[in-house]
Amino acid sequence: MLDLKILKLMLKEEFRLQASFFNSSYFLASSLAIILFTFIMGASLPMLQRTVAINDILLISHWVLLFYGLSVGGFALFGDRIPERRFGSISLLLGSGYTLPLRFRRLFLLFYIKDTIYYVFFTILPMMLGLVLASLFVKISIASFFVLFLSLTLSFLLGIALSVLLFTILARLKTAASAAILVAVLTGVIYIGSTGVAIKGIAATLPSLTFYYSHSLFTMIEIMITVLILGIISSFFIKEAPTPHEKRAQETFRKTVRLTSRLVSKYSPVLSKDIIDLVRSGVIFPIILTFLMPLLFLYAITWFVESVMLWNFTFSLLFYAAMVGFFCTLLYSWLSNIDISECYNSLPLSMPHVIRTKLMLFMFFTCVVAVPYLVVLGYLKGEIDLLFISLFAMFTVSAYVGSVLAYLTGLFTNSYLLDAKILLQFSILLVPVLLAETLLSFYYPYNSNNTTFYITCLGLILVAASMIFLRRLNSHWEGKMFRIA
Repeated sequence: MLDLKILKLMLKEEFRLQASFFNSSYFLASSLAIILFTFIMGASLPMLQRTVAINDILLISHWVLLFYGLSVGGFALFGDRIPERRFGSISLLLGSGYTLPLRFRRLFLLFYIKDTIYYVFFTILPMMLGLVLASLFVKISIASFFVLFLSLTLSFLLGIALSVLLFTILARLKTAASAAILVAVLTGVIYIGSTGVAIKGIAATLPSLTFYYSHSLFTMIEIMITVLILGIISSFFIKEAPTPHEKRAQETFRKTVRLTSRLVSKYSPVLSKDIIDLVRSGVIFPIILTFLMPLLFLYAITWFVESVMLWNFTFSLLFYAAMVGFFCTLLYSWLSNIDISECYNSLPLSMPHVIRTKLMLFMFFTCVVAVPYLVVLGYLKGEIDLLFISLFAMFTVSAYVGSVLAYLTGLFTNSYLLDAKILLQFSILLVPVLLAETLLSFYYPYNSNNTTFYITCLGLILVAASMIFLRRLNSHWEGKMFRIA
């Protein structure tokens, strides 16, 4: 099953594909940012230890890497769609089973291993390099770095193995069954959290964290065997012949156009086409899931800090509203990538026109996912009285994020946000806003009237800024050619 030559070619393919979108030096910008971040964290460790125990930091780090692996493993949900839809006319090795005598199950396993290696080298390894650099200025045991690297990697491997198993099973089921399984899992987690069980004690039994403290080679081998078994089980759920599903569909374009023209007549044809694409391709559920999972992860982390670690932090509904706006980045990225825009070059369409239709879908999905999310959180946290101002903050931040993304990246968000120059511009425009919203959310319990006034003023400023970016879409993107990425 394991062909090292194909695996090596897949790794080369990944690097060339990423580097072809932008300058290869920019390709490493995200890793450099991770090094800088962990260097700052490592250098500030003596001050951090005054308020947080080192064991708590290690506990959170290992669980964060586990959840990171869970999020990365989500690609399994789209395993048979990647060669069909992701890059269109660009041929990937993963899709070579269509013409070459190679089993797709074998190719998918190699793709799985390739992605794992890729994320370890460009995420976990840079984290460790940042800590190694910090050790030059702060007293940190060099000998512990290797064990920490292994334990964090084991956490990541457990996460990605569990996620791939879950999503390969979900990919075999219908949407309703998949949703039912996810709801059951979430309900179980919420029930366990509400029973008063010593969650911190359970969290500390994470196998990778146990390995870090024990340095047991036997524990590491057990984890690796578990990961291997989960990977093998997952492979049995992969469709061997991932051919496009044959579907019959009635003509709905004119009906959809009539409905959408009542709202936005100018953009009705393209908007209707995108809606039909989303429905017929079945991508709606993955898009909602990709947006919802980070929001649930955010709640899990803050709940862990408040209820398990018992740190003196209170995350109000206003905090979640601001973070929803930030995670809308993922939503816009998906919507800008649901089809191959290269074919638009033969149509009488401009780039700004198509970008605006994506923004309309962006706001629609924000309402469908984020509003119920905040309503449920408001109920769980007993903060329904904050719902109105939280919705205002969420919509203003989301509109601002969407307009900034549309202006800076157009239809090429996935690749342009890895360009160091564009990423820097995006950070400069967004980080101060998120910082202000976060600080205001913590300030609200002390002076609710002033905080409400400040959030309202900031929201109006964000709306004005959003309108400026939207007006500048024409000058920035007019005349640009459509392409794949």
